[in-house]
Amino acid sequence: MKNGHFNNCTTPDDCWCEVKRYWFLFVLALIIFAGEVVGGIISGSLALLADAGHVLTDTIAMLVSIITAYYVKRKRWSEKSIRAIGGVINALLLLAIAIWISVEGMERINHPRDIISKTMMAFAIFGALGNWLQYKVLGTLKEEHVTHKAMRLHILSDLFQSATVVLGGVAIYFTQKNIIDPVLSVGIALWMAWRAWNLIIQIKEGHSHHHAHHRH
Repeated sequence: MKNGHFNNCTTPDDCWCEVKRYWFLFVLALIIFAGEVVGGIISGSLALLADAGHVLTDTIAMLVSIITAYYVKRKRWSEKSIRAIGGVINALLLLAIAIWISVEGMERINHPRDIISKTMMAFAIFGALGNWLQYKVLGTLKEEHVTHKAMRLHILSDLFQSATVVLGGVAIYFTQKNIIDPVLSVGIALWMAWRAWNLIIQIKEGHSHHHAHHRH
């Protein structure tokens, strides 16, 4: 790869390097999601399942980015419209998962369950390494567009969350306090709800600005 392009890239008009990169990120996200779901079930960690839920919503965001890249290339539809539709779906899914984690987390705070901390740490590290690999694959462009910036923010937020779960596993291992897991889960759920709310506000502001622009 050279300057963000694959070696078999011919001309700028025929360049699908961006889409190829996004597909690779999408496949990586699915692997991370599957690994964290398995890890969450085996270890009994709700925090790991919460992280997997967050990865799932970001996987959908990546799929939206792929669709956006295709349509922008074909000039069939505006990038803003596709991103708005994808953003609404993503925000609603984020909220739904956040509510489920919060309800389950509160129940587990009252009745803590056994956590296999070493397994929890191992799968959280797997997730963090996967996010780091995604970040390296995405790379940085000299002239970044909105899709690329959004993708990087998604990956960095996943990396931050996986690192938090790793630290949670370390804390459980040394303190033997299983209640750390549901408390951490509720924290992740609140973070997801905040992100969902921000997404909705951004879409609303973008929609209002779009209509104001057309009126003028």
